[in-house]
Amino acid sequence: MGAGTSGRVAMLDAVELYPTFGWPEERSLFLLAGGSISVAEARESAEDDTDAGRAEIDAVNCGPQDVVVGLAASGSTPYTLAAIEAAKARGALTIGIANNPGSALLESADCAVLLETGAEVLAGSTRMAAGTSQKIAMNLFSTAVMMRLGKVYRGRMVDMKPSNRKLVRRAVEMLMQVADCDEASARRALEETEFHVKPAVLVLRGLSAGEAKAALDRNGDDLHRALAELG
Repeated sequence: MGAGTSGRVAMLDAVELYPTFGWPEERSLFLLAGGSISVAEARESAEDDTDAGRAEIDAVNCGPQDVVVGLAASGSTPYTLAAIEAAKARGALTIGIANNPGSALLESADCAVLLETGAEVLAGSTRMAAGTSQKIAMNLFSTAVMMRLGKVYRGRMVDMKPSNRKLVRRAVEMLMQVADCDEASARRALEETEFHVKPAVLVLRGLSAGEAKAALDRNGDDLHRALAELG
């Protein structure tokens, strides 16, 4: 969550987690100062609305099972600070990402991440170096988390949702590479598993679709562990 460019960067990463990693949409929310209208329309005054920051954290029922990532180049955006403080009060783990050393956001968050990009080429325009560094940081953070959750196998997005022709083709090619099989076998396995790549890998190892799902369930949906169990 954040305001202005920082909020849009947070949004860009959040909305990609479902199609890329199959992460549940209800578990990946973004809060943008000024609401959805701020995606395409600059609403600079919204970043000063501390009441909105607190209210929006309350509205999503944030709690101890949640992680809240706040982005602010200055590290002092009132909306973002209020939201982080409200999330901490509700027991969430908070992460602050800022480009200004010693800033209030870094002091307030449980985990502080300083992106020390220095002065902007265009003074004060934090959509440039600061915004770019935040996008890189969010890409690294979310990808690392999803890897630890078992949603990546051999550098491939094995939990992606093949929701169009391009992604269906990608799922087929991914399975051919991971399971070392031909296209026809890959398609059959994917059709048996409703085009879910991870159970399809296990189907190609001789399991039924039901057995493949059960094996993944036993192993925390981790394909590495499910394959190790098969020996």
